[in-house]
Amino acid sequence: MTELERALAFLAAMADELAQKKVPSRFGVALLAPEFPSVWSRNYLYATQELDTVSAEELAAEAERVLGEAGLRHRKVEVWDAEAGARLEPGFVQLGWNRERDVIMVVHREPDRPVDASAVEEVGVDDLVPAWTESWSMDPAVLSSDVARQLVENKRRMGVETDTRFFAGRVDGEIGSYCELYSDGHTAQIENVFTLDRFRKRGLARATVSKALEAAREGGHDLIFLIADHDDWPKELYGKLGFDEVGQIWEFVLPSAK
Repeated sequence: MTELERALAFLAAMADELAQKKVPSRFGVALLAPEFPSVWSRNYLYATQELDTVSAEELAAEAERVLGEAGLRHRKVEVWDAEAGARLEPGFVQLGWNRERDVIMVVHREPDRPVDASAVEEVGVDDLVPAWTESWSMDPAVLSSDVARQLVENKRRMGVETDTRFFAGRVDGEIGSYCELYSDGHTAQIENVFTLDRFRKRGLARATVSKALEAAREGGHDLIFLIADHDDWPKELYGKLGFDEVGQIWEFVLPSAK
C-alpha cells in the first residue's frame, strides 16, 4: 500500500470504529453518532461509490435523506477521492454548501530546526475543557452550552473507544496549545492542532506537534501523518516540521438545512 492508501485506510477504520450507527447508501454509507448530533465530524455521508459519475445535486439529495431522517440539522458529505472532490466542488458551491479541501501530510524529514517541547505534556480531557471552552467561544458554530457539552463528551468517548492521547503546551501553567494523537499500533495520526489566540506566535503549536510526533516515533509507528486545510497557513508549519503532502480529501457542509 502507498502512504496515502495507508492513511486513508487508517481514517476509514477509525471512522467505522467510532460510528454508533451506519446507514447504507447508494453512494457509500452514512456514519452517525446519534448521541452527538451537533458534532459534524461524527455525522456525515461518506461517499465512496459512483464517484466518477455522481453529481453534487445527487450527493446533496442523499445527504438530505439520510441525515434528515436521522434528525440532524446539518448536512455533510466527505469525499476522499481527490479527483472526484475537485470535480464536485463547483456543484456544491453553486448549491450554497461550504467546501474544505484538506491535504494529507506524512512526516518524511527532520524539522528545519531544533524544537524545545519541554513545556508540552500529556494531559486528560478534563485538563483541556477550559482551553476548549475559550476556543469554542470564538466559533459561531458552537452556539449553545449543549453543543459544547457534546463536543467535550465526544472527546471523552474517543479517549475510551480508540487509542487517543492528548498533548498540551502550557504558558505559566495555563494550556495554550493542544493536539491529539491517534494510533493503531503501526500508523499514527496527529489531529486537531490549535493554539488559543492570546498565546499565538510563541512556538507553542510547533512544540505541541513535535511532542506528539516524538511520542508516535517512540511508539514504533512507521507511518505518521496529519491533515491540514489546503488554504490555511498551518500546512506551512507542518512542512517545516518535516511533513510532505501525499494526497487530498474533501468535505462539503451545509451548516443548517432548510
